[in-house]
Amino acid sequence: MPAGSAQEWAFTLSSAPTGGYTPPWPIPGGTTWEYVVRTTPTDDTTPLIEVTTTSSSAGVITVTSTSLLSQVLLTVTASATASLDGTYYHTLWMNPSTSGAYAWVTGVLIVAGNPQP
Repeated sequence: MPAGSAQEWAFTLSSAPTGGYTPPWPIPGGTTWEYVVRTTPTDDTTPLIEVTTTSSSAGVITVTSTSLLSQVLLTVTASATASLDGTYYHTLWMNPSTSGAYAWVTGVLIVAGNPQP
């Protein structure tokens, strides 16, 4: 991800195809969502970037769940990554900080400066 740039990811959630049709994965009502970026995979302090379904200067998560589509749209704003050159660890959580917490996406996030033309 280029440092100081906005980034957007769309995660479409579906279950195994049945008869050529891939139904959407049901997103239970009342779920909460959180995207976090941390310095190490085991870091449990305040995240460097935290995005929820409440719009903030870091971005916003928009969840769509219908009979035809289950999608999580993650938007991280440019200001959230402005001074973070380096390697980090990120996770997209459903129901974070609960006994039913589930990590949908997790892994290494590389933020690199992008020279201006």
